[in-house]
Amino acid sequence: MRKAIFCELTFLFGLASAACVPSGERTAHQSPAPVAFATPGPTAAPLLLGGSAIVPNPMLTRAKRVVGHSKVPYSDVHLALDGDPDTAWTAGRPTPTDPAWLAIDVGTGPARLLLFWGASGSYNYEETDYGSPGAYRIETSADSTDGSGGTWTAVTEVPQVLTHCGVHTVPFVGQRWVRLVVTGVPPVSPNGVQIDEVSVHDATASMDDTWFFMGDSITALAFGRMAKDGARFASIVHARHPRYFPVVLNGGVGSTKSGDGANRVDDWMARNPDVHFWAIEFGTNDAAGNERDTTTFRKNLQTIVDHLRSANHVPILATIPFANDGQHADLPAFNAVIEEIRSEFGLPRGPDLYAWFLAHPEELRDGLHPNDKGIESMNRLWADAADALYPR
Repeated sequence: MRKAIFCELTFLFGLASAACVPSGERTAHQSPAPVAFATPGPTAAPLLLGGSAIVPNPMLTRAKRVVGHSKVPYSDVHLALDGDPDTAWTAGRPTPTDPAWLAIDVGTGPARLLLFWGASGSYNYEETDYGSPGAYRIETSADSTDGSGGTWTAVTEVPQVLTHCGVHTVPFVGQRWVRLVVTGVPPVSPNGVQIDEVSVHDATASMDDTWFFMGDSITALAFGRMAKDGARFASIVHARHPRYFPVVLNGGVGSTKSGDGANRVDDWMARNPDVHFWAIEFGTNDAAGNERDTTTFRKNLQTIVDHLRSANHVPILATIPFANDGQHADLPAFNAVIEEIRSEFGLPRGPDLYAWFLAHPEELRDGLHPNDKGIESMNRLWADAADALYPR
């Protein structure tokens, strides 16, 4: 039986923390004068590095044959391809000698694929307790007829999984099938492997339409499974720009500050070298306790931006959301730093989350974190900011 994960957040001394506990199967999640920055204007659409517009990464998993194996009774591989994070392919507790696998008959044509998997039962990016595989490999085949037999070549091997989602580039010239083979379970995994999302995209022309959201508990909430179907960033972008299917990794980690982002950005880039856009939402915890000094925040944010730009990634900065918890009186000063860094490097404008939540405090569930409506708004505001990046 698959168990959903209900994430409760607490606020202590100005820092957000998170703990996930199992709940009943498919239990619905429960939610417990303006200063504007980075407001999108009628400017010309910015271009990617190198002067070209975003090239689509078409999704290849729709209406494709998918087969799989798991020792868990009633396990259904199709649940990993239905776009719903509240359903999952239950792979159980596979081993190297008795793996679980999911194979997709992509068909011939693409020279390169992007394969994404997600296990959003775990709340933080660097958390694997609820659903993540412990180890896996990706294989391709040109001659299989059923996803099981035939000749298979391992193209990616991950001996230890440290996150709740991943994306990989897969060479695919002359191939037909791609297969995710799970060979291990994390050290702590109460419910075993439960992968709720697998998507495969044609990356022959580019890997432009890929997004990593960096931030704290607010980011983890907004881009996790509590975002409703159809109101998620990728769904909104696709609805507005039907040729595009953004690949989104939720890199939110509760309680983190900009210094954590500066310390981890190189590691996260190494894990995700093909992710192009890096959406940055640090600052709430830096400003907690009514902190006024922005010096360290500026230095850390500058480090994040410098490292991303030096690796030819595109950082996009959102303003820190307004909070009325009595612990964030000087957010405008921190947001001024964000605007200065954005302007200095001519970065694409992220959403003005401060102005939105200042005008809509009813979308904060505890004066700090977004409620269900706030989560929906954050996804839409990011899609609004991204509109200018997509060709009409």
